Amino acid sequence: MSSNNSYCKNVESLPKKFDSINKMIAKSMRPISEKLDAISKQITNIFSNFDFSYLNELGRELKNVTDDIIKFKTIIVELGYPPHEDIAITDIRRIVADYAGFGEEYVRSYLDDLMFEIYDETYLDHILLKWEKIKLVSPRIAILRNVIKCHNQQMYHASIPTLLPQLEGIIADAFHHKGKLYARDLKIYLKYLLINNEEKLYSLKDALYVYYTKHILAHFEHGKEVDSQISRHAILHGAINNYGNKENSLKLILLFDFLSDCIEQIDDQKIILAKKELKEVKKRSSKRQLIT
Repeated sequence: MSSNNSYCKNVESLPKKFDSINKMIAKSMRPISEKLDAISKQITNIFSNFDFSYLNELGRELKNVTDDIIKFKTIIVELGYPPHEDIAITDIRRIVADYAGFGEEYVRSYLDDLMFEIYDETYLDHILLKWEKIKLVSPRIAILRNVIKCHNQQMYHASIPTLLPQLEGIIADAFHHKGKLYARDLKIYLKYLLINNEEKLYSLKDALYVYYTKHILAHFEHGKEVDSQISRHAILHGAINNYGNKENSLKLILLFDFLSDCIEQIDDQKIILAKKELKEVKKRSSKRQLIT
């Protein structure tokens, strides 16, 4: 019985002991709590007197940059160059400002020299190294080395027709295309490669689509004026022979470079959707032929 009484007394005393322990903990924590409270008040006082107006200014400046990139996409294609992601924001904003302030011809008067300065031999050596690491591009690296070598040696009549077929070659490889590749097919593949509703407005991919379809796939007829100096069909079918200059060669190199970056990022779902659309287009075309 005595042991039971002792046990009961110990159990009854537990709440008091816990209360005592809690008081000790609370007492020991009070200095820490007071310090944290003091720090919190100091932080509050600092930020209450802080001038956040610069954040508003930063937000406005970022919006202006975004607006300039959106304008730049249209301007650069209009001036005959493909958009490229490695052009500096300062150069983009300069082009946009000059275009708005002084007009198209003023920008055109210095654009070639600016592009040659940005994309010099050192840069071209850099992109060659990058191309070697891209799975779908690396099998063509021997051809691409010759393209860059010819460009650097001012052999533009060699660099341009050598590079042109490689553009559609890497697109065909990316989408596992079999059989003849028509302009219709290329446009479908380019749409899934470059046009994405989820892309931000300041993405340059949609402008690359416009550039490719406008300049590379430009229609031509022998004996008639060709709208593009880098039309694949016009050059390779011998319709024009005055295409061999530094700016045209650089345009195609930049186009191939940006296109290869996009191909490296493409996912299987887009490939499936592109091939599905192409199949449906072919089916509709076959039905029309049967009707006629």
